[in-house]
Amino acid sequence: MRTSRSLPPVLGRALPWLVGWLTFQAVVAVAGWVTAWRKNEGDESSTSIRRVFTHNGVELHPTNPQLSRVRIDLAMAGAELDLTGIPRPVTGIDVTVRAMMAGLAVRVPSDWRVWWEFRGLGGIGTDGALQRTHDEHAADLRVHAGVLLAGIGVEAG
Repeated sequence: MRTSRSLPPVLGRALPWLVGWLTFQAVVAVAGWVTAWRKNEGDESSTSIRRVFTHNGVELHPTNPQLSRVRIDLAMAGAELDLTGIPRPVTGIDVTVRAMMAGLAVRVPSDWRVWWEFRGLGGIGTDGALQRTHDEHAADLRVHAGVLLAGIGVEAG
């Protein structure tokens, strides 16, 4: 007596697509890890920080009062940047974000002035407790964002 186990027809047709999707996710994750290994710079005590993440998340809590620049590249990932542990900067802090299907939360002291430049498909907003300025040079925090299906939130901490 012979028994044969075969997949239901719907599952048989969907299996190549499922394997393809999982392979794509694995390739993007490995590419992200390799890129992060090569591109990540600085730590929380540095004056300049750069982070690259895919399929993951990060929380940054910079401690250097001389911090001038943070760059975060995200793909299908999330990040939180908490700037409440440093005093008001003299010349401002530039945060550059490139995000694809990702999200970033930036927390700053409530008395900081915030300016942003946003390009792409997604959104940026604040909780309303922050003072937004239209003068880039007078801002304590300058956010430069280029996104695709991503969002950035700036909130008072």
